[in-house]
Amino acid sequence: MRRKPDTQVSGQAAVGIGNDNHGLIITGPVTLKQEESNTRTGPARLLPPGLPDFTGRQSEIEEIELGNRSKNVMATIITGKPGVGKTSLALHVAYKFYSEYKDGAFYADLRGIEKDPTPPHEILGRLLSGVGIPEEEIPADVDRRLDRYRQEFSGLRVVIILDNAGSESQVRPLIPPGGEALVLITSRFQLNGLEAVRQLSLDVFDEESSISFLRKVVGDSALEESITSAREVGTLCGHLPLALRIAANRLRMIQMSDLAEELRDQQNRLGALEIGDLAIRAAFNLSFRKLGKNKRNSLKRLSCVPDVDFGSGICGALDDSDEQSAARTLRKLAEANLIEASGRPGRYRFHDLIKVYVRGKFEQDSYKKREAATKRMLDWVSYSALKANMILTGQIENIQFPATRMAKMDSVEDAATWMDQEGRNATSAIPLLIQANDPDKAKSLAVQLCFAYELLGDWQAWEDVISHGIRLAKQFPSSFYELTILGAKVNLLRYRRDFDSALSLAESIYPKALSTKNKMLIANTTNLLGCLRMDVGDNDGALPLLMECLSLNEDIGLRHEIGKILYNLGTVHRSSGRFHEAIKNFEQDLEVCLEAKDASGAAETMNTLALTFIDIGEFAKAEKYQRDSLRIFQSLGNPHKVSMVCNDLAVCLRQQGRIEEALELHLEDVERSRQCGNLSGEALAKANAAVLLMVIDENEEADSLFKEAISIFDALGDRVRLARTVVGQIPLLFQVNQGDLAADEANKAIAILLQRGEIKDVVHAHASLALEFNKRGDNPSALPHVEEALRITEEFKSPIFRATACLMATVVFSDLEQSDPARKYVKEFASIVNERPELAVYFAEHYPVLVQKGYPEMNDLSSRMKRND
Repeated sequence: MRRKPDTQVSGQAAVGIGNDNHGLIITGPVTLKQEESNTRTGPARLLPPGLPDFTGRQSEIEEIELGNRSKNVMATIITGKPGVGKTSLALHVAYKFYSEYKDGAFYADLRGIEKDPTPPHEILGRLLSGVGIPEEEIPADVDRRLDRYRQEFSGLRVVIILDNAGSESQVRPLIPPGGEALVLITSRFQLNGLEAVRQLSLDVFDEESSISFLRKVVGDSALEESITSAREVGTLCGHLPLALRIAANRLRMIQMSDLAEELRDQQNRLGALEIGDLAIRAAFNLSFRKLGKNKRNSLKRLSCVPDVDFGSGICGALDDSDEQSAARTLRKLAEANLIEASGRPGRYRFHDLIKVYVRGKFEQDSYKKREAATKRMLDWVSYSALKANMILTGQIENIQFPATRMAKMDSVEDAATWMDQEGRNATSAIPLLIQANDPDKAKSLAVQLCFAYELLGDWQAWEDVISHGIRLAKQFPSSFYELTILGAKVNLLRYRRDFDSALSLAESIYPKALSTKNKMLIANTTNLLGCLRMDVGDNDGALPLLMECLSLNEDIGLRHEIGKILYNLGTVHRSSGRFHEAIKNFEQDLEVCLEAKDASGAAETMNTLALTFIDIGEFAKAEKYQRDSLRIFQSLGNPHKVSMVCNDLAVCLRQQGRIEEALELHLEDVERSRQCGNLSGEALAKANAAVLLMVIDENEEADSLFKEAISIFDALGDRVRLARTVVGQIPLLFQVNQGDLAADEANKAIAILLQRGEIKDVVHAHASLALEFNKRGDNPSALPHVEEALRITEEFKSPIFRATACLMATVVFSDLEQSDPARKYVKEFASIVNERPELAVYFAEHYPVLVQKGYPEMNDLSSRMKRND
């Protein structure tokens, strides 16, 4: 191969300025200069200088190496936002591997981001010259020059960096045939149309890489002044390498803490990231100017989006275009690397510094244009949130919407998806509506979001809305609005099982509601207070409040609200052992929910109705309701409600002897609760799983889960669930010869459960203690627990718990040789189970060793149980 004698880089190619990387970036074309006094020959090495402070990017380097070894990859495109370090990575890789490429190393700036990009045929001429082709032999004709390039470079082992590519057509002719070259293309555009290439999308540094880079540039001493300030500088620079380069250069003249203070001022942040001829704003300008007018306008408007990410709906509202056009716009902006995928399909976000830059551009538009775009967005968010809530609550047919743009949604699933994607934008729009002098719409939006987030179970988002709502109530006083928002706060506290705080707040707002003489407000607040009385075990105090609320809603004529009160009354009846009255109330409420197309309300009622059927031993009917409930909550995407039903369904399966199925549900629920941040739910799932692990003799794992659950409930102050967990642990403690400790802890738990009206759990505790004392032959200690269980179940008429008490009484009195009471209770036990065949399976599974004690009444029942088992 012919070569010119010793060729070197000169002109702009040798000038390093900060632009698109965190080291040197070459901004001009390669110029080859013949040095007449030197006759040394060899492969041309025409790369810009190496980067001594190159940092990180190990995984990206490995990915490029992997791609280059593939026969199907002709080049690697390194793409990314302005200033992310594309060129520096390409140079680093080229220097790392170029010894393997014996035929030369070349660099060319294609100027693709500039007004007049370098044409491909010019780059072809330079590359041909670089491998020794005399200038007079390089064809002037574009096609012949391309043929000569392919002829000369086919099979050559060379490194080629094609920097700042502007389009596929600019790059495509420059990729040599043969697959032997290491071709690295950098571009601010994704160049998705190129064939046989590997695309590497370069992201910003992580925090540790940012610190490492600053340390390399400015030394340890600058960071030791304040590592906290250094981390803040990295964050405020968005971990963008070019911004960090500028910051590092500024640290020669300013302290780290002072620079951090400057960068905190968002209005001046871009100005603070300038030094000499390096400027973040200049790097962004190049990409911004490359966009067409419409895309520039869209990009500017997107800076108005109040939260982090956005999709085609909100983009269409800002642009006053349809969603299909908006989706194309977003795709083009992403291809230009001015926005980036947010991690959710069809959703995008800004890099922090780009958003600051674009927001500045938007604010340069006329007030009229800015106001119009912002109003379209706020209207879209507000009316879409209203529509989502109405669909979720089944009230969509009762609302007449204005003729304005809003999101397309036709089902509960659509509404839940919209809330998941745009709910946080809607929440963040509340203060924007205040700025737009529309407090009424802000209040309405807050109320709609409260209702929707309650149904969807996003407690943190719900809390954020309530915080906005409370500030609104103080700024724009209104009794109706204030009590509505505070009522939402009471409900959130209930969901988080902070019943004492919820009750205190409900009691404080109740007299305020009465003073308004507004029946709807009074009814809602009365209902809340009644529910809280029930939550803390005061059923006697709850019942009159709920009856009063029912009367108020009947006067108002709100059938849907009547259904809610029927549900709450059913809960009080169930808690008090009046199961058939409870079932009647729940069935009436379910009818209302189905009539109103209130999917969430129907699912809640189905599950609670199922629990009541479990109480009376009708497990098959209960399971059907629970599976229907679970399907609805899964479609809504409410993780807390899915967790609740899975837990209750597992209990139902356990009662039917389906231990493995139940255990699997509880263990799945541990992870589900952890993912949605529900610590109490996670601990509950662990406690319930531990009970089942004892059944299959996995006592060591059960003990570990019990301890974890107890620790969490203790930290949360959730005394009721802590007490239930202690009761569940009784058999395990007896097995390790800690029966006295079990009895002491169980008695403390019983006191808590009695205080909160948890009668079923109290019966279960006494039955469990009686069983364990009986197993170790201590029937005198078992007897008081049997007698207490019998006493409670005289009034609390749950068939399953009464039968349990009778069975324990039969066993203990028999072992104490008191035959008369033993016969009395075995007859009652047999009578209960004979009326409810499903209970035979239950007792065969839970108390197999107790069933046969020699009484005639038990013999037939025992054989039935064995057959069912």
